Amino acid sequence: MPIDPNLIRTIAALGVPVPALSTDPQEQRARAFQYEQAVYPHLGPTGPRLPVREHVIPVTGRPDVLVRLYYPREPTADLSLPACLHFYGGAFIQGGLHHPSVDAMCALRAARAGVVVAAVSYALAPEHPYPTALEQGWAALDWLVREAGSLGVDPTRIALAGQSAGGTLVAALTQLNRDRARHPLSMQILEVPAVDLALGPRERGVEGLTEEQLAHLEMSLAWYVPRAEDRLDPLVSPLRAKSFEGLPPAYVFTAECDPLRDDGEAYAAALADAGVPVAALRMLGLPHEGGMYERVSGTARLAQAAVAEALRTLHD
Repeated sequence: MPIDPNLIRTIAALGVPVPALSTDPQEQRARAFQYEQAVYPHLGPTGPRLPVREHVIPVTGRPDVLVRLYYPREPTADLSLPACLHFYGGAFIQGGLHHPSVDAMCALRAARAGVVVAAVSYALAPEHPYPTALEQGWAALDWLVREAGSLGVDPTRIALAGQSAGGTLVAALTQLNRDRARHPLSMQILEVPAVDLALGPRERGVEGLTEEQLAHLEMSLAWYVPRAEDRLDPLVSPLRAKSFEGLPPAYVFTAECDPLRDDGEAYAAALADAGVPVAALRMLGLPHEGGMYERVSGTARLAQAAVAEALRTLHD
């Protein structure tokens, strides 16, 4: 089916043009942020005011990384809650904890599921290409497990979640964790992930994208993984892993009108074939970013309710 007509009408009525692509990283980020500030309040929910704590984690050989903890209630000395390590999207080149959609999503999930959401403010390309963001994610996970007691977190009940590029990082991080430390992970939640970066959008024959959108995808890929040979690495393209055994149970969300849809569904199938418990949900009528737009899409509301319900099972 085509994109939800109600979503199309709502965005068109806002009269906010999609910003032109910029090859200057700072300008590209500024344009993306300004666009989100203009449209997101009309499309997505606001988050509740929750107790927040910020920590800066050292990363060997890489820039330190900030992790913001969203608590469902004021933390106390005896608190021991499940946690979700969260990675936002943005094509590896933009996005951040200052974006209204990211802040709202983290607060909503903490409140809805009664978990601590630990949002990772990872470094962006091209200033910090692969593997900086992944190594920062690993450092954040290792820190969360080691310091769980002082943070009010139960280290045996930790989930990973990521949207778009964040989903790529989560899929890679589960493989990295399996091969490095095997910290116990209760689940991974992958929302519209990009799990095979070895082929560019033109090589895939992706349809339905404008020249501007194709150029944006190609620029993002070149900035994040400048060496073409690295794109075959499973830590860049998790779908190309030799083995999917030993990975945590997965919830995989794809959007029907998203060029990344088939990748996400192929990853869900690969996990299932390896014996990993998987639940997969295709969001009908939604584009890549549509799962955030709960104000105008019943499908988005159902998808976010499913994420919250998955996180609530961490209490079981």
